[in-house]
Amino acid sequence: MSLKVILADDHPIVLLGVRMALEHEPGIEIHGEAADSTELVALMDKVKPDILISDFYMPGGAHGDGLTLLTFVKRRYPQVKLIILTMMTNPLILENIICAGTEGVLLKSGGQDEVLDAIRQVASGQQYIGAAVKKLLQDFKLDHLNSRGDASHKALSKKESEVLRLFVNGHTVSEIATVLNRSVKTISHQKISAQQKLGIANDKQLYEYALRNGLL
Repeated sequence: MSLKVILADDHPIVLLGVRMALEHEPGIEIHGEAADSTELVALMDKVKPDILISDFYMPGGAHGDGLTLLTFVKRRYPQVKLIILTMMTNPLILENIICAGTEGVLLKSGGQDEVLDAIRQVASGQQYIGAAVKKLLQDFKLDHLNSRGDASHKALSKKESEVLRLFVNGHTVSEIATVLNRSVKTISHQKISAQQKLGIANDKQLYEYALRNGLL
């Protein structure tokens, strides 16, 4: 019996590349593509796939993106194996993606064979963490060990990640509060907390961090 797979990404060239890597593989059937969360949910409801291979950030859809969409998908479709294929190299965000219950996480910079390996592994009930993702996480932990051997940086929470991403993409704290239905005081606190975890002192450093780590 073939695995029913859905692809989701807002970059057509990425969708094309993944489709080309998979469409002639025995035991795998591509049952549709989506460019945002609105299209994705409609397709998921129709197809009821076994595996979803999705980008992490796909702005513009009715169901959000990033950790918000990831959490929504895991809650609404608990039987679907979710593989995140991303350009993100921020170890804190990658760690949050893994902790949110995804079955697979790999970088777009990896080879086509890695996507196939991920599908096979998650289909067999195992979790797949790409080699490049593992290295980023390991290097981060080594770089941030304090004198007691404990990790000196904590992972960002889902809410902190949302706030930072909206802020570096041009939204004010007040606008973010409206979008996320939280108070201005709460948003400000979450922004400050996230910056402290990342060791970022000001907005200039935050924008530089965002450029280096694909948040813009």
